[in-house]
Amino acid sequence: MIDTALLPCPLSAGWQLLWQEELPKLSAKGEPIGGFSALQLLTKFENKSEAKIKNKFPQLLLLSDAQRSFTLAAEWRGSLLNPRWKLAEPEPIQGLPSTPFDGEALVQSAGYWWMASEARNRETQPAELLQLDKTAAFSFGLIQRFPLPDQWQPAADSGLLPNQGPEALLALPGQQLLLAAERPLRQDPSSELRMLLAQIISTPAKKIKVEFRPIGTPLSYQPAAGAEAHWGLTDLIALKNGGLLALWRGYQEPQKWWARLELFPSVPLTETKQAALKPIAHWDLIGLGLMPDNWEAMGEGPRLGDGRSTLLLASDDNFNPLQANRVALLAPLRLAACGKGRP
Repeated sequence: MIDTALLPCPLSAGWQLLWQEELPKLSAKGEPIGGFSALQLLTKFENKSEAKIKNKFPQLLLLSDAQRSFTLAAEWRGSLLNPRWKLAEPEPIQGLPSTPFDGEALVQSAGYWWMASEARNRETQPAELLQLDKTAAFSFGLIQRFPLPDQWQPAADSGLLPNQGPEALLALPGQQLLLAAERPLRQDPSSELRMLLAQIISTPAKKIKVEFRPIGTPLSYQPAAGAEAHWGLTDLIALKNGGLLALWRGYQEPQKWWARLELFPSVPLTETKQAALKPIAHWDLIGLGLMPDNWEAMGEGPRLGDGRSTLLLASDDNFNPLQANRVALLAPLRLAACGKGRP
């Protein structure tokens, strides 16, 4: 989690784009890579032998929403401000069903990894939460599948729109996961984005159970003018005070893109219906200098020497030759009166 003291200070100061890099579209063995929908920066290793193999370089773990979901590890060489990437080969998620699958988010909680799978239809590709296990250094295998509640499943007059989520997944204290749709559900007001709480429960038989609970407070859904047809939430980050950083993406034919970062206050994790939360602050990332593209993934980056936190972003190229696989690093701007950024 990112401490609120490490946000821009004042909030109007905004963010600094430290760098953005384009990754190749093919691996060293010629395998297509792209479709990046989630990322995690790994700096701590599970055992000494694993750390030795990796030479202790941080690893950027990327999840692809390709038809057969895979992860890709990018070894972060060079420096923090001048990175060089050594890409591994893509590692397909093992044990997934043969039906189409769409991995959109990847987090750790309760000793396991969890992935959100986007819905296309109720029968062949429902909205699901998946429990994964690490089968090797950067490969994963399916343990269990947990379909989201009926209210979320695509239907004629309710549920998720096809290919519209769940897009965001984040781990909260107490073995809880928060899921969010990309766009409002069919039965919801067009200005409200629904969220869902998943409680992870360990049983005496050492088999994990998940209980879903609706959250009565939605996020305010406010598309940018011109992006109404293709606007949606692509990722969330939790703040230590309970607030949220939200990444929104918009698109308009033929090739216009929006990327907006918003700061939301703490979300009440109760079923009581309340008014939609409005953002405290928002920032235009394309205006900041981010390349216009499909920015879908967001995660906490390394700490700078002056104590500031950073945000990592990754784009989903949709395996489209007109788009690119990109990674970017942002840092908050802080006035001298705010200190060096250490909490």
